[in-house]
Amino acid sequence: MGCSFSGLNALFDAVNGGGDVWINDNRFKIVRQLGVGGFAYVYLVKEVVSDSSSALASGLAKKVKDPSHLSDAGTYALKKVLFQNNEQLDLVREEIRVSSLFSHPNLLPLLDHAIISVKPTQEGSWNHEAYLLFPVHLDGTLLDNSTAMIARKGFFSASDVLQIFRQMSK
Repeated sequence: MGCSFSGLNALFDAVNGGGDVWINDNRFKIVRQLGVGGFAYVYLVKEVVSDSSSALASGLAKKVKDPSHLSDAGTYALKKVLFQNNEQLDLVREEIRVSSLFSHPNLLPLLDHAIISVKPTQEGSWNHEAYLLFPVHLDGTLLDNSTAMIARKGFFSASDVLQIFRQMSK
């Protein structure tokens, strides 16, 4: 799968307040950064659809097998992975392969992806970037909710803990 823009331009746009990202034939506007870690960044993106088509007739809607994974607001989580060697490339390809295998209510489905080559560095080597598109849940992670609970000196109820455990062990 390919991507029709320069990754360096996308990084510049993301740092300077926005920018468009193309994943295959679908265009997304970077809204804001959600997280960062290691060699990956996660952004909140909004699908850009042409005036002549509705969100339900968008390119992404045509690709996604389960329409329940589509966002009514057109917002998604975009994971951007930077890598510079074949081992890192192999790891990203394995993440894509494994993510594509599962269909489980407690795992975010991979909606689309692209791996692109970006301009060579001064040393002359090409770098690569991967873009993985997932549904977004803006109510936070389990860690976010646990941290907020601790800050309020509160606790999860026993039934909440059991429900979380049950969801994780399915």
